[in-house]
Amino acid sequence: MTNINAAVDRPRARWLPSRHHFALARLIACARLRSAMRASGPATDHIVLAIDPDQTAAEMNGVALWVFLTAACYFAALLPWTLPLSLVGGMLLAAIALHLPFLIGGALIRALTGDGDHIRIISLLTMSLMTIASSWIATTTTWARFAAWLFLAVLFVNGLAAIITWVLRRWIAALEEQCVR
Repeated sequence: MTNINAAVDRPRARWLPSRHHFALARLIACARLRSAMRASGPATDHIVLAIDPDQTAAEMNGVALWVFLTAACYFAALLPWTLPLSLVGGMLLAAIALHLPFLIGGALIRALTGDGDHIRIISLLTMSLMTIASSWIATTTTWARFAAWLFLAVLFVNGLAAIITWVLRRWIAALEEQCVR
């Protein structure tokens, strides 16, 4: 990651890997940045892009929606009602359940560690609970096992992308430096 906070008049900077939070998105951005840098042409756009991994709304909202819909599938599969009613109930239960790590975990973490930004810890707690739930649902015979296997597959692919981006970290940093210069 670069130590630069913004890129001015560099349209290619929208593909900087350091502007993305998740490893898979960083790896895709790296490939897009490399292809954008090969393309010739003047930078005519007058833009300022923040170099902050939490600024990618599509990525963050996409992951939030994915986690929410996966949890809704799990709850819907456990409810004894017909599928349409179970889906509605699953969405309501998922909305409540996904906020519990923030409320309970946040209060507990704050009591143990004091004031501060605990987003990483709460995110780790939420993803750990989703991984445990996915591992259990994947072993059942319900229709939600497909959502569980998809969740676990995406988690695995993101883990592979994290390993690849870690191995290529110096090359990626050099590519980013070249882009923002």
